[in-house]
Amino acid sequence: MTGILPILIIVLLLMPAASSDTIASEDAYNATNLSAEYRSLKAEDVFDFPKDHVLHRPQEVVTNSKLFAEWLYWTGILHDIETGKPYGVQYTLFQMDLQPGLMAFINHVALSDVYNSQHPLYGYPILPEQANITSGTDGNKGAYWRYEDNQTNLTYWSDLDSWNIITHGSASVGGGRSQTVSMNLTIANDKADYYMQSPNGITELGTCLSIGSDAMAGRSYYYSHPAMSTTGTITIGRRTINVTGDSWFDHQWGGFRQCYPAWDWFSLRLDDGSYVMLYDLKDLLKHSIPSHRRLTHIDSNGNVSWWQGRDACNITATRWWTSPSGTKYPVDWILETPVGKFGLEPYFDEQNMDLEDSPLKYWEGIMRVRAVDLGGEQIGTGYLEMIGYAPISNIGSLYAI
Repeated sequence: MTGILPILIIVLLLMPAASSDTIASEDAYNATNLSAEYRSLKAEDVFDFPKDHVLHRPQEVVTNSKLFAEWLYWTGILHDIETGKPYGVQYTLFQMDLQPGLMAFINHVALSDVYNSQHPLYGYPILPEQANITSGTDGNKGAYWRYEDNQTNLTYWSDLDSWNIITHGSASVGGGRSQTVSMNLTIANDKADYYMQSPNGITELGTCLSIGSDAMAGRSYYYSHPAMSTTGTITIGRRTINVTGDSWFDHQWGGFRQCYPAWDWFSLRLDDGSYVMLYDLKDLLKHSIPSHRRLTHIDSNGNVSWWQGRDACNITATRWWTSPSGTKYPVDWILETPVGKFGLEPYFDEQNMDLEDSPLKYWEGIMRVRAVDLGGEQIGTGYLEMIGYAPISNIGSLYAI
C-alpha cells in the first residue's frame, strides 16, 4: 500500500486539473485557436544561438530546479549509400531529475531497421559525476561544446553549426536477444533553418500540478530544425552501414516536470519540401486536450504557419497494435489539417521503446506519409512518438512534489 498511496495522491491532485482543463477548453475554444501565418519573427530573434542550442543550467530557467526538464532530440530518416535501404535513427539526451533533487542525464538510442523489421534500442542514466560537459576551441573546427560519458560523445561545433553523435551500447531486440548497436553521425545545418513551434517560442504542457510561481512552470521553450543533413555510419551487430539523409532536431526545455507526460507527436517530412509538426497532449485518462493541440507548417520556401486548438487537426486512429508487454498503441492514422489530409502508417509495427528500468515506456518509429488516406500514394516520411499509453511505473518520481 505504501507504494500505491503516492500515486493515488497525485491522481487526486491532477484529476480536477484534467477535468477543468477539458471544460475550459470548450469555453475558450474561439479565444485559443491560433492561425498566425507568415510571422516575420524567426527562432534566432527569440533564442540566443548558439548558447540555446546546448544544455542549460536549470537555475537559469526556473527558480525551483525540481521543475526543470530538457532534451536534445534527433530522429533521422537515413539510407544505406550502397543499397538505398531505409533506416530510422533516434537519439535523445535528457537532462532532468532521476529522483527528486538529483539532476542527471539519460540517453536513449534506437535504430529502425526497415528491411529486417527490427528495432534495437537501449537507454541508460548517467549521474553528473559520471559525465563531462566541456567547451573549448579546436584548431581545425573552431569552438565546441561537448557532453561525454563512457558510452556517448555528443559534440556541438558552433562555428560550423554542426553536431557529431558517437554512441554505442548493448541493444535489446525482439525475443529477448541483444546485439551491439553504435552510430557515428555528423548532423549539419546546411539547409532550411531553425523554427519555433509557436509564435513566441513557448508552449504549454497540458495537465500540470500548480507548484510555485515560476514563470516557466508548466511551460517550455521549443524550437526545431526539420532537415539537418546527416552522414556517417550505423552499426547493428556485425553490420556497419554507411548512411546519408536528413534528421529532424528538436530542442525543448523548461519547467514542465510537474506536467503529465502523455501525448501523440508527429513530424512529417513531405516530398514537396514542406514540413508539418503536430502534437496532441493527453490527460490522465488518455483523453485529448483540444485547447493544447498544436500544428506548425513550414512550406517549401520557409514560411511558417501555426494553428492551436481544434482547428489544428482532426485526428483519427484507424488501427491499433499490441506490444509484447501488452500495451496497445494506435499505429495507423488519418490527419485532417489546414494544409492537407494525410494517412500515416508505420514501416513496421514493433518500434516501441520498452526500455528496461525506465518508468516511461513509449512508441517511437519511422512512418510512411500518404496523400489523403492509407490508400493514397506515398508523399513523404515521418516519425511518430506516443507516450502515456503504457502504465507509468513510480509515477511519483516524475512529478516535482
